[in-house]
Amino acid sequence: MNARHSHFTCRTLPVALSAVLLCAQAALAQGHWGEGVNIAGEAANAGLGHEADASIGGKFTSGNFRSPSMGKTLWSAQADAAAVSSFEDLYLSGTFGFDLSYGTGMMGSMFSDPGFYPFDILEFTPGDKLKQTYNIGGGFAWKNGSAWTPGATVAFQGINYAKRKDLRHTTYRQEFEIAPSVHYDGGTFQLGLTGIFRKNSEFITAEQVGQSKAESYMAFLDKGMRYGTMQVWDGSGVHLNEEGVNRFPVKQYTYGAALQASYGKLLYADVEYTRSSGEVGEKGYTWFRFPGESLETKLILTLPGDGMVHNITVNYQWHSMENNETVTEKVTEGGVTTPRVYGSNLIFRHKDMSAGVRYALAHKNGWKALGGVSFDHARDLSTLMYPYFDDDRSLHLILSAGGSVGLGNFLIRGNFRFIQKIGERRHVMDVADESLGVKEPPTRLQDWWDREQEAADATRFVLNAAVRYSFRNGLYLEAETLWIHAFKVVLISGNDRQTSGLKFGYNF
Repeated sequence: MNARHSHFTCRTLPVALSAVLLCAQAALAQGHWGEGVNIAGEAANAGLGHEADASIGGKFTSGNFRSPSMGKTLWSAQADAAAVSSFEDLYLSGTFGFDLSYGTGMMGSMFSDPGFYPFDILEFTPGDKLKQTYNIGGGFAWKNGSAWTPGATVAFQGINYAKRKDLRHTTYRQEFEIAPSVHYDGGTFQLGLTGIFRKNSEFITAEQVGQSKAESYMAFLDKGMRYGTMQVWDGSGVHLNEEGVNRFPVKQYTYGAALQASYGKLLYADVEYTRSSGEVGEKGYTWFRFPGESLETKLILTLPGDGMVHNITVNYQWHSMENNETVTEKVTEGGVTTPRVYGSNLIFRHKDMSAGVRYALAHKNGWKALGGVSFDHARDLSTLMYPYFDDDRSLHLILSAGGSVGLGNFLIRGNFRFIQKIGERRHVMDVADESLGVKEPPTRLQDWWDREQEAADATRFVLNAAVRYSFRNGLYLEAETLWIHAFKVVLISGNDRQTSGLKFGYNF
């Protein structure tokens, strides 16, 4: 779920922008080792030389095909820089990025990345939001002349997110990742191993300035599938302003490892497994615990042809996460009040799986083409109030095609994606034990849930295109556009969403 930032690669983008053709990647990293998390393997397979890229630009997003937490319009400005230096005995990489975004008509999630956690907090007053994102990272590998190459990467991201209209909130997020690696070169056969440690933390502080208007500002604590608690924003049920804890703090730790291997230029494979543990609360007050685990695998077959190279990539991803609500009581002894945790209840479980295959062709004349198919399966299970349960499952088909071609000083790139739900959602709401006689189901934001489901299930296409003009001195000017068009939407107020961008850069 987390977008990771790696050395001079663009490995994770939003769904609409995930085409490999639109990711900037250093030409020094040869083969497929540059696609993984092992910088030592990347260094061992890289040629000598230096490459750097710096750019500034801006984007504008508009359109009504959007989830309720997205802004009506979004303005953003970016500055990015990345560099790779490969010496005889040392390999160095570094990245820096800054993004300033301004959204209008925004409400809903108070988190900087809605959907990242298995819970959420929502507010319902449309207003403007400002978001600042900082990225910095680097890595090194020591090419010591032996068969073994050690290396490591470090990455940091900070986000400041604020709304200045009641109900006001300020959200701070930090992400940190360190990945030590080792690579073994056995000639034809190569092997790599990477350790992974990640930490992310986020906290929300809310406030109301002056007197409330017609009624108090409400907030909703989503405990999964838009089931949860609706209260006045400073009520104890939403945990935004409790006695002793005046914010909503979240922290998560992730540990894992990745294994890579290649056989000549024919085969490359990697597998990555991680486990995570997270909790909500501080100062002894723990409201939720949310463990998770994930598995990612990739196999790439490279076949040379007559003036061209064929790549066939098979990938599989699996992710699981739970949300456990703790049973806590405030106990006063000797005039001192402390929290006491008695246990926890499993209230939500999410699982998703993605599998696909992609074919790519690179011609000696410089043009490239690719196509692919993948399937995404997701399951959500809410058990917030026993004996009620809600089981929701979906399956989607994604078809993609794209390519790039150079025409003089112009480089034209494009990618097309078609997303279609397969069959109907398997949605079951039932009572596990009718003898209990419980009549009232848990509170749900049904309108939000229905609109989000329509956005996820709508048949749609995504068109992403970019044109770059390169000047002779390494400067370039690039324009890009993203267009999403959905069919037969009813609850959402529009069928289209677009992003247009322009940037000026220098490659040296």
